[in-house]
Amino acid sequence: MIEYKPGLPEGTFAIFQVKDGDDYHSLRFASLKQVEKDVTEFRDKIMTEAENLNGVSFYNRSEAMARLREDGFTVLPTEETNRITIQGESLRTADFYLAFGPRSCSVVAVRSKDVDTMVRFSTYDQVYTGQIPDEKLDQPYHFLDELFTQFNIEHPADYAGRSMSVSDVVVLSIRGIATSYYVEPAGFEVITGFEPPENALKNAEMSLEDDYDMIDGIINNGEKKSVREEMNEYRNMTEAYVHPFPKNENKDHSDLEH
Repeated sequence: MIEYKPGLPEGTFAIFQVKDGDDYHSLRFASLKQVEKDVTEFRDKIMTEAENLNGVSFYNRSEAMARLREDGFTVLPTEETNRITIQGESLRTADFYLAFGPRSCSVVAVRSKDVDTMVRFSTYDQVYTGQIPDEKLDQPYHFLDELFTQFNIEHPADYAGRSMSVSDVVVLSIRGIATSYYVEPAGFEVITGFEPPENALKNAEMSLEDDYDMIDGIINNGEKKSVREEMNEYRNMTEAYVHPFPKNENKDHSDLEH
């Protein structure tokens, strides 16, 4: 099996599925529309909390943590005294940073990067990799449809994952471009930002201003694009997303709910 590393080998594909654990029940079978709804609700809740805490002084860190719990957040344990990590119902997290005075502390910054990552690599396991036939390199959607059929009806002998379904991610490496496709209730959608931590670290400087913003009533200065807007931008940027043929041509999945 080919391990997914920065730069998936040319002409290969990788299948990822949501890990077992706390994230499983909230993510399994979730469409991108549902993921986007959860992200938006949590981001709005953080923004409201930032506005409410702006200028508020606390006696100590414990008092600040108690306030966040009262406001409906789950507070996770952290070792850093100047950071409080909170978790929302979507199991995404954000960090509130404290500044300490002689007899008080206050929240001065919020890190919400995890909130803005639509589909997180860390919540997935790689379950299979293989080669893309040469004749399918110019037909990515035909190949994805074939994979969907194969991994529902004719599992390879060495495949130990679940049947392919909504919330799975398929990465195709074609002509130097690794494109990630999210399995939707009907078809596939390109997603961005689905990459190993080492890839994300390399790109961190491109989004630093989204990491540590002073609380001024706006978290992550600038309006965040929806996942649909990001997809449309991506479609315009890369030829890898172009449909060389209609998606439904020569396809008969009448027996599959997809």
